[in-house]
Amino acid sequence: MSGPERELLDRAAALLDAKKGARLTVIDLGGSSIPTSCFLIASGENPVHVRALCNELLAKMPLAPRHVEGVREGRWALLDYGDFVVHIFDDEVRTFYDLEGLWPRDRVTPWAPLRRPPASV
Repeated sequence: MSGPERELLDRAAALLDAKKGARLTVIDLGGSSIPTSCFLIASGENPVHVRALCNELLAKMPLAPRHVEGVREGRWALLDYGDFVVHIFDDEVRTFYDLEGLWPRDRVTPWAPLRRPPASV
């Protein structure tokens, strides 16, 4: 992933990081049958934190997600931005489902920004 799509991914990750989202991880889905480029995964400490992380993306991303699920419950929320999908888990649910463990290790990497996030983040 590169260009504008990577910039949007970095923006989402920087917003989550600024709100204390934990263990930001990117799963590269290129070449798979999944119709998106990657997953961005983050953890919140509890359902309230998960909802706050979701609300931060909903308020500050420059585009609305195509689909949103699970925000109200705050255990596993999904925000589909087309080119990438954000999964925000509470810690217990993330450990249970272990999305990272479903993919080869070379496709799973900790998020690292391409450049410093914008000052407004």
